[in-house]
Amino acid sequence: MIYFILITAVISYTVRWLIEILSRFYERYQLVEKIPGPPIESWILGHTSLAFINPADVPTYVYNQYTQYGGIFRRWLIWFPDVTIAEADYAQIFFHEKSLEDKAHFYKFIKPWCGTGLITSNGSFWHKRRKLITPMFHQNIVEGLCGTLVNNSITLIQKLQEHKNETPLNMYMIMHLVSLDNICETGLGLKVDALNNPKLEYVRAMEEAAYILMVRFTTPSYWLDPIFNRTSFGRRLKTNVKTICELTDTAILRRKNNQILCCERHEEEIGGKKKQTFLELLMEASKLPTALISEDGVKDEINTFVMAAHETMATSMSFTLFLLANHLDIQIKCYRELYGIFQGSDRRLTVDDLREMHYLEQVIKESLRLFPSCPLVARRAKEDVKFGNYIVPKGIDVTLSIFCLHRDPKNFPDPDIFDPDRFRPENCARRHPYAYVPFGAGSRDCIAQKFAMMEMKIVLSYMLRYFILESPISYDDLRTPFESVLQSQQPLDVKLRPRDVPNK
Repeated sequence: MIYFILITAVISYTVRWLIEILSRFYERYQLVEKIPGPPIESWILGHTSLAFINPADVPTYVYNQYTQYGGIFRRWLIWFPDVTIAEADYAQIFFHEKSLEDKAHFYKFIKPWCGTGLITSNGSFWHKRRKLITPMFHQNIVEGLCGTLVNNSITLIQKLQEHKNETPLNMYMIMHLVSLDNICETGLGLKVDALNNPKLEYVRAMEEAAYILMVRFTTPSYWLDPIFNRTSFGRRLKTNVKTICELTDTAILRRKNNQILCCERHEEEIGGKKKQTFLELLMEASKLPTALISEDGVKDEINTFVMAAHETMATSMSFTLFLLANHLDIQIKCYRELYGIFQGSDRRLTVDDLREMHYLEQVIKESLRLFPSCPLVARRAKEDVKFGNYIVPKGIDVTLSIFCLHRDPKNFPDPDIFDPDRFRPENCARRHPYAYVPFGAGSRDCIAQKFAMMEMKIVLSYMLRYFILESPISYDDLRTPFESVLQSQQPLDVKLRPRDVPNK
């Protein structure tokens, strides 16, 4: 009798639990299904075609959904819905709604590489860490790194001048190397010299780790750790991350032992600003009596900075060079601005010169509009969130498609046209403040955006001062597959014709 009662109780509890689960799912389903989107292909698997889509076709797929359904649409993968937004009003809610402050679940995929850093952390931990790190990217500190970026840009020009024939060069591969040199030297205080040593194990590990993460992001069967970790991709990622972290460990150890690396013996001061690497600033913070960061935390933030910054910068600069190579009139206008600053000489760039590069900044911004290095941002709703007439239920991921947002014809007429004049001050003033967000916005915006803009201005200005850019690939033929950052399916080949630059 007692067993019968126990079994009945267990069955009753299980049935009640299942009813509650199904009831909550049905309530969520009703809310999500009010949001526009394609018909469900399978009641069990949802939109099954998403599981087999080629990564190269993801931007096209999302953009087609955007043009068909508008600024908010939904899709299902098994029983898990995802809501995508791509409208300025919705973007404003996305960036300022407190219940959308936590990152979506797939950001955990990069934890093996960057640990619990600014990108992957949430809640009070993230708030404290962000408060600690924000002052480290103050304008004065960032500008103190100008000399390092100039040195590496000069090395880049010298390397390219050795290329005597007129064979087009893959700009992404070149910008990848110079960006890695910049990030390692300003972040770690280590001179990797990837430009002159492109086959270094560290360089290879960075490239392969980024590729493997892209594969994982776009392959649903790899989203489960027990499956992914047993694949060749999982094992290779572990090996590559170990190689990457060894360099970080070396930098931390030598800094702790006060060994002088790189160009620290001859520390430059640019406009009276002392050069301090990101690692130095973090380690100083870790030694304070009220330290809010441990040595492991320092390592996580350094790896986060290197991972996020080098790939995005390489992508942004290569796309900008490609666009300039396809628009000679805009390239000429950029060069004229630079000629007015440098008078055609090979004079070394200074921080003050950067403030005069108004048109080049417009060009960079327009390039980031068309090809944002981070094409999407995703958050998980901690509470129900309202977007216009629609409600996104608690627990669902909301994805902002920056790629689509930047192509909204309401804010950017003829959105596929490359037109830097869109970013003249008077045109920006007329536009919705959240129509253009290449670095995000709100409390979780890109903390290093000042550094990013400075690096792009320095490298691109040197390229334009010394070379005329031409491309055998038409802008109209460009395809852009989704990766952790936006990249082109074709090589961004650019032919470099040397300019006559007299010595000052």
